Amino acid sequence: MSSISVSQTTAKRPNIILIVMDAARASSLSCYGYHRPTTPNLERFAERCVVYETAISPAGWSLPSHASIFTGLYPSRHGAHDQHKYLRPEIPTMAELLRSWGYRTLAFCHNLYVGAGTGLDRGFEEFNPGVERVPPPLRRVVRRVESGVAVLRGLRDSGARSANKQVSAALRRLQADEQPFFMFVHYEEPHAPYRPPRKYTRYLPDGVPPEEAQRVNQDRWKYLSGAVPMDGRDFDILTALYDSEITYLDTRVAQLLRWLEESGVLDQTMVIITADHGENVGDHQMMGHAYCLYDTLVHVPLIIHYPRGTATPGRVEHQVQTLDSLPTILAMLGDTSSEVYRSLQGYDLLSSSRHDFTFAEQAKPDLSIFHERFPGMDVSRYDRDLKMVRTDRYKYIWSSDGDLELYDLQADPEEQCNTIREHPGVAEDLDRHLMAWCDSFEAATPLDEVPEFDEQVKDRLRALGYLE
Repeated sequence: MSSISVSQTTAKRPNIILIVMDAARASSLSCYGYHRPTTPNLERFAERCVVYETAISPAGWSLPSHASIFTGLYPSRHGAHDQHKYLRPEIPTMAELLRSWGYRTLAFCHNLYVGAGTGLDRGFEEFNPGVERVPPPLRRVVRRVESGVAVLRGLRDSGARSANKQVSAALRRLQADEQPFFMFVHYEEPHAPYRPPRKYTRYLPDGVPPEEAQRVNQDRWKYLSGAVPMDGRDFDILTALYDSEITYLDTRVAQLLRWLEESGVLDQTMVIITADHGENVGDHQMMGHAYCLYDTLVHVPLIIHYPRGTATPGRVEHQVQTLDSLPTILAMLGDTSSEVYRSLQGYDLLSSSRHDFTFAEQAKPDLSIFHERFPGMDVSRYDRDLKMVRTDRYKYIWSSDGDLELYDLQADPEEQCNTIREHPGVAEDLDRHLMAWCDSFEAATPLDEVPEFDEQVKDRLRALGYLE
């Protein structure tokens, strides 16, 4: 492990770019040791960065995990989660705080749970600039036409090409601006459905053409309900498609980084590359993300390019959390004494502070989609709150239904063997730490009224399978 040294010579207000790769688990990236060469460009870029090898997301799906990155708070503290899909307006966000420091703030994000409908657009001067100029009735038409052309050319993706087009235009505008900028770039890849552009479809098992691969079930609820049985070959195919999407996204992230290099601003820019959560592709008899807190969901990449003179590139082995991003940014700006900074639950990654324990949460999920699509299904397996505490060696998962789990991550990194009976003392000790952590802050109370998603958003959620 390389030690990380800190210098005081950094520019006062560096540009900041936050890149979130949706559903990208660390274990599937070659820059984290994966056996397939999924991220060759990130591997090269990582040599100039600090790579956090054990970065833990505080949640297993988009809304609470993004809200934690934006606020530096855990889900039960900020209150934006399964049971309350809106960020309370009095909680300051990364974009709001950086705007108060004189930053231009822009977001490029088409994740439906990260935007105006959930309160996570607060603080951004521009949210999907360019797209907003198209009247809402025409957006669907434009999207369908562009998608049809991309399909014919074998270039269809989940939005990375469009996102980079927007980012490129924004960077050209910002070059003439003396203000520092904060840019949030969210890539839908490798979120399901896994449909990489044709030329990136690789890793498929021998004898499986892309056309056959696309016929494999990608509806997680059909699998979880038992309506569609799936075997090892099916998940080998899905894993290959998932890995192909990561490889494709690697080229798009590299394109953005190349623009920063060519424009001469990379040395003065903090680039945070991470994921909101990971993905289950048959792991733990699960598919997609939700309903569990295994490392397949909560162990995510975190690669940070610090401005020149700020930190020595290297790899950090000890645990960190994605919500550490905000306190690290504020500390870099010199804001370590404000009330907001003191209220954060993360640490400055360049300080000597450490997480002896990391935490993640899963609020009781909305299971209406099961009830609507599969009436009579027993959903008790998923109808529970989950909380996780993790050390460098052990992970303890508490469940509101009393089904407790303990894993020795050194002996069993894939979390296949629940050792709760073999090591009751370890479980009891971690349970005490978990309960003490829960008691250390006041959980957010839900708002009396939460804005409803508009019909256009609901239509897109239905298309993705999130709504019936």
